[in-house]
Amino acid sequence: MPSPDLKKETKAYALQQGVDLIGFVSAEHLNEVTPTRYKPSRLWPEAKTVISIGKRLLMGAVAVGTGEMVQNARWVAWRTNEYLNSRAMEIAHFLERQGARAFPMSNGTMVDPDFTNLGIYGELSHRHVAAEAGLGTIGVPTYIVTPQFGPRIYFNTILTDAELEPDPKLDFDPCGDGCNKCVKACPNGAISRGRKLIKKRLCIPSAMPHGVRVLQEYIRKIMEEKDPEERIKLLEDFDFARLHRATVQGVGTIAGCFHCLAACPIGRNQVT
Repeated sequence: MPSPDLKKETKAYALQQGVDLIGFVSAEHLNEVTPTRYKPSRLWPEAKTVISIGKRLLMGAVAVGTGEMVQNARWVAWRTNEYLNSRAMEIAHFLERQGARAFPMSNGTMVDPDFTNLGIYGELSHRHVAAEAGLGTIGVPTYIVTPQFGPRIYFNTILTDAELEPDPKLDFDPCGDGCNKCVKACPNGAISRGRKLIKKRLCIPSAMPHGVRVLQEYIRKIMEEKDPEERIKLLEDFDFARLHRATVQGVGTIAGCFHCLAACPIGRNQVT
């Protein structure tokens, strides 16, 4: 049987592992309020509690990511996501050592078997989990804004069949009625007030410049080229090398744009 102090023990363990934020919400509540079909019950009907964990993005990466040398900043973003994946796995193992069952999520872009999510949507909305677990508020650009780090933080999720006390939702309005700094900072005009989702078709070219669609288009370009010498040139092109690096290191396949993150004034000077 899990310990009656399992929530407290799990939180302490997560913070010891390097997680910056952690919150708890009931799976039943999430099933009711999550505005898409990507609900906990779709993944695991027996889940009772959903745990949100967050890791801040390095401010240096945000600063570099708005300049010309963006590639290494994208690598930092990818590694931050990978860091969270590892911590989710560790926390899930901790929960199972305590007698519960646990299921860690990936915060990358797992592809549905029927490809309906196009490889660009997660199997669960980590931002909605974080908001309902009391870690932040979904702001104007539709991502999570936290009091501690603003939007410069990534999240991951663990499901468990242990029934743990949920945290209260945060009473926090980071954007108010007048702040439009992220709207003005977006190079592609993908952010606007009043939308529940960012304009992904405008955001993706900057946020995922080496994602699956770009890879498909480049391969198609090679296949359609009739001249053998031109095909060789395409294989030796810098774009091919960049796409190869993206598949190896994840650079530019997720979390590749930093302009809106840099513009937000919330939590800009707060680090732990």
